[in-house]
Amino acid sequence: MKKTIVFVLMLTLILGFGFAAGGSEKTTEEPNVLKIFVPQSPGIPEGVGALAKVFMEQNPGKTVTIRTVPFAKYKEQLTVMWSSNEVDDIVTFATCETASHVINGCLLPLDSILPPEEKAKFIPAVIEAATYDGQIYSYPFRESCSAMYYNKKYFEMAGIEPATFENPWTWPEWRENMLKIREVVARETGKTPWGLTYLSNPGSGDFWVTPIIRSNGEKGSNTYQAISDDGRTLQGYADTPEAMEAYRFYQDLFMKDKLAPNAEVPDAFATGQAITMVSFMATANLFNTSFPELEWGVMPLPYFKTPITHTSGFAYSISAKTKCPELAKAFVEFAGSEEGIQIYFETSGPDLLSRIGFEQSHPEYYQEDYQQFFVKNLQAYGEARPKTPAYTIYNAVIGFDLFEDLAKGANVEKTVADKIKIFENQARNL
Repeated sequence: MKKTIVFVLMLTLILGFGFAAGGSEKTTEEPNVLKIFVPQSPGIPEGVGALAKVFMEQNPGKTVTIRTVPFAKYKEQLTVMWSSNEVDDIVTFATCETASHVINGCLLPLDSILPPEEKAKFIPAVIEAATYDGQIYSYPFRESCSAMYYNKKYFEMAGIEPATFENPWTWPEWRENMLKIREVVARETGKTPWGLTYLSNPGSGDFWVTPIIRSNGEKGSNTYQAISDDGRTLQGYADTPEAMEAYRFYQDLFMKDKLAPNAEVPDAFATGQAITMVSFMATANLFNTSFPELEWGVMPLPYFKTPITHTSGFAYSISAKTKCPELAKAFVEFAGSEEGIQIYFETSGPDLLSRIGFEQSHPEYYQEDYQQFFVKNLQAYGEARPKTPAYTIYNAVIGFDLFEDLAKGANVEKTVADKIKIFENQARNL
């Protein structure tokens, strides 16, 4: 295991002495040192470090330290930390993981800094994900959603107009168009591209692939909900007739139509080996910097009945065992403020936000067409991922194992039934 890297941004300033009869005594209301734990994910340590620097300048006598570990080790280290009595005061993780941490007694409620009038300033789906049993436990900050990149050259070659934001394609429409484009490109270039790729292939992970299944239900239906209200039951939700139809469609992309690869193809879309790719906004930066010759556009995800893209991003949460809850809340409020967002962006670069309207008051961060598209996409079609206190199990069993098996030709009915049973047995034992 790589050694934990600790960034100490400032030594403690010794202040806070008062005078009373008989001598002086030190104020002991709360510790003056605030500890923050973040993963080594691009931009996060730097952005939070910049926030900490300004926060300390504005709050003399307070010290903020930042601890980081490699992203792959972060969840493991969170578990280790919370099992001890020495915790970091503030941690960050995706809001979909909030419920899992709450049922283990790890988080402090944040209702005092996120009253109803404040929560109304955020995308509803994100607030829903950060709330458990009527209380909110994560302060939403950076957000994400997925969309479909397309190769402009290939579309033009086949005379196909891309879907628009207002009129996304259905999955059957997408399939029909991909088959046409593939045929034309193969004839004109002698190379047969894939129709669809992901950041890693085959497509898997709840964030990326379960929207395909959920989209085959109307809002409010069990198919769209994907899981029971208590987050422990999938029967009657993930195996409805509509869901099964969508699973079979997904499998056909790999096994019947050969439109998607069931093995890794590095940089498939960027190198012209794929017609479309499902990814998030950050991928555009990669294309612009590393593949400047690529001509690409972006459009909403295809759907069956209801357009949907999953939300995802990191939020700030406070450990239940913190020794300085008020100081931690003050930092979280500052980090989520307009000033805090600007400080973070100036260091780590602009990104999508959970907060509504920032892009209107600060258009300088969203000057590119694709950035404006992703903002609209998130706010119009964004939906919280299936809410469950067993999210890690759900993502592993359903998001990954199920879809990877389907991509390799496993029997749909048996595979879905088996994975549901595995998840429910583990979730009910929590």
